[in-house]
Amino acid sequence: MEEITHRPLRQPLAPPGGIDHHVRDMTATVSADVTLGQLQAKLAAQGQWLPIDGDTDRSLGTLISTDSTGPLRLGYGAWRDLLLGVQFTNGRGELITAGGRTVKNVAGYDLTKFMVGQRGIFANLLTLTTRTYRQPAAAILVRHPPDVQILHRLIPTSLRPSWAILVRDALLFGYLADDKTLAFYRSALSASEPLEIRDQSRDDDIACRRSLWEIDGARVFRVSVPPARLGEFTSRLTESRWAADAAFGIVCGVVSSDETLAAVREGAANVGGACRFFRGLFGTAIDLSTNPAERQIIERLKRAFDPDAKLDPLPWGLS
Repeated sequence: MEEITHRPLRQPLAPPGGIDHHVRDMTATVSADVTLGQLQAKLAAQGQWLPIDGDTDRSLGTLISTDSTGPLRLGYGAWRDLLLGVQFTNGRGELITAGGRTVKNVAGYDLTKFMVGQRGIFANLLTLTTRTYRQPAAAILVRHPPDVQILHRLIPTSLRPSWAILVRDALLFGYLADDKTLAFYRSALSASEPLEIRDQSRDDDIACRRSLWEIDGARVFRVSVPPARLGEFTSRLTESRWAADAAFGIVCGVVSSDETLAAVREGAANVGGACRFFRGLFGTAIDLSTNPAERQIIERLKRAFDPDAKLDPLPWGLS
């Protein structure tokens, strides 16, 4: 059974700004107010890193609560895969501990994963425990024509990339690994005749991926579509800037007009997808495509975690 404790607020596992790094176990227990950049600097001293996309100046609590996960999930997993445990307070100020420092610690309700993407509606995150990885030596950037079928052919092979981003004029792959593995990728990828193969550092890879993926604006959309129908959906996005996680069918972009909003909503529905709209990259939700049955479940959870309505409200209010 998952370890879950529930008690009045006492001392969290990590104090504000604290990092407890377990090198042998390849895990780190961190205060939620620590930024991604601060954690990466601490891990780098041990030859490790946290393979997650996100603004390095943002706190880990913010990145988790907004589910700030990007294309690097193809190679390493997303927050739901990396998180091993959390501590948070509910609306009553009670400290709740879920999960732990081992991978196989869940049976029943997984409150650790429940913290991902909840945007402060159900809890305030205090500490988290995440797995870490060996730091890659360098990276390769590969540019192909904008055809997602290229990725579908490579995923089941030894040339599966660490990340893949589709933009309007190109399909970009990133490979992060040790020097020996990168040498293999360079040799094998040449046979597929890509438009470009370029060596780059880890920092260059992070900057490249961030420039492509983090699309901000007054209104932004996040759409999930079946990966096989990604090209069909993006062909409708003629007026807005967008980028797509080619492996998982996640598309982020700017809502430049009401016509764009309507096109996104209609296009997602036509391919069996779902869409959400937000005020800015880390802003509040404008509209959630949630049916009445789902809303009823979410409202019941809100009342259970925050009966006195002291946390952030639901986007639509309680019925």
